[in-house]
Amino acid sequence: MRKTALLIFLLSIFIEGLPQSYTVDSVPNTKRINNSYVSNPDNLINATTVSQIDQRLTSLEQQTTAQVAVVLLHSIGENTAEDFAQSLFVKWGIGQATKDNGLLILFVADQKTIRFHTGFGLEGILPDAICKRIQIQKMVPSFKEGNVDAGMLAGIDEVIKILTNPASAEEIAEPVATSNYLDKPFLTPFFILCWIILGPFIFFARRKTGFSNSIQIPQNRPNSKVSKGQWWLFFFLLPILLAAYLVLNNQWILNLLGFYGYFALLGLHKYYRVITRANVWLKKGMYHTVYVFYTENSSWMGWAILFPIPFAFLVHPYKKRMQAVREHPRDCRQCGNKMKRLSEATEDEHLPKEHQFEENLLSVDYDVWICSSCNSVSVEQYVNEKTKYAVCPKCKTYAFYTESTTTLTHATTSSTGEEETIKVCKYCNNRERTTVTIPMVSTSSDSSSSSSDSGGSFGGGDSGGGGASSSW
Repeated sequence: MRKTALLIFLLSIFIEGLPQSYTVDSVPNTKRINNSYVSNPDNLINATTVSQIDQRLTSLEQQTTAQVAVVLLHSIGENTAEDFAQSLFVKWGIGQATKDNGLLILFVADQKTIRFHTGFGLEGILPDAICKRIQIQKMVPSFKEGNVDAGMLAGIDEVIKILTNPASAEEIAEPVATSNYLDKPFLTPFFILCWIILGPFIFFARRKTGFSNSIQIPQNRPNSKVSKGQWWLFFFLLPILLAAYLVLNNQWILNLLGFYGYFALLGLHKYYRVITRANVWLKKGMYHTVYVFYTENSSWMGWAILFPIPFAFLVHPYKKRMQAVREHPRDCRQCGNKMKRLSEATEDEHLPKEHQFEENLLSVDYDVWICSSCNSVSVEQYVNEKTKYAVCPKCKTYAFYTESTTTLTHATTSSTGEEETIKVCKYCNNRERTTVTIPMVSTSSDSSSSSSDSGGSFGGGDSGGGGASSSW
């Protein structure tokens, strides 16, 4: 149990918070929806590229039984690509259950990161160094130019080239032997040594954008990132000390308390960073900016579930801070006097019709502030994060939604299908119709009961966290 907990810890040391955008549960599993290997909810690549990838990966599974899932997301919040990929890989069960021959390719736009995450059965064929080489040589150059489609196709083609090598195909098809590597006595010192070596490299790889005092971090809004010195303390030194503590201690309850204390400390320090950095911007009178910042870092309920002490006692004060910031009187930018926020009943005369319409849809809430001295008006926008509406391309109103998704032609094992999506703006009645190609239904060449292609789902494969990531 102690060794298992250590491995989980070492896979999680980069986590600074809970997901803010896509979560593992909210990523569409298109293998179940339309038997596609590509989940592309933010349309980061075009439909033609999706179809090409599906055709290649269908052929790959038929030849080798290996499964490759491709996921492209705009954001996974503050999650690391490694942790997110591991959780998503296990949830979807990519690869054959008896062979663990799956690969997850995760593209995260706002982190500018590409991640290869391998199942146990592919770690020998696609070791970390090979994954890294494919990313750096075949994919990152296109990503730097903004051509995500070309980069994805080039990387996937290189993966297929390796996996379809006759020697590799034979190894992929073999069942994975179970191992008790977690019980090896040298595992803990080995990971300590690896982290001592790898930690500085990771630090220097992140020094431009990974820390609050990095030169490329935007200075026009607050952020909750750790500083460079804090990273060395919380994510380098303390993990080494905790791992050493686990080596010396054999009592599971003390080990559990050690893990609990470490992660609770990380959460407390983030809470402290959010509050202190928000206060700096409050002194500048940037109340709307601070409220948005608080909203982006409002995952404390999740922390309270995992670590009830102390976070169960911090959730309510945090919400009160948010509300106080939104209601705090603003200074008029024209004359410097205090402004007053109008009530919902009296603010409409200062809002255009489209804003009033958004409020009725509950897609956006507007606060109207008016100066009693010079009568100047300030309007602040608060977008409802849970709304189903998006910005209309025509009128720019948060009233654009998906009216219907219809399968025009069902895909078969011999031909592709076609799916139509109609999106409508409730405000200006703008209608947009798009069609995408549904890839042919694949039939796995694996005739055993563990075949993963029944019902358009993956096959229950597992991963130990192998793979590599690259950023640009």
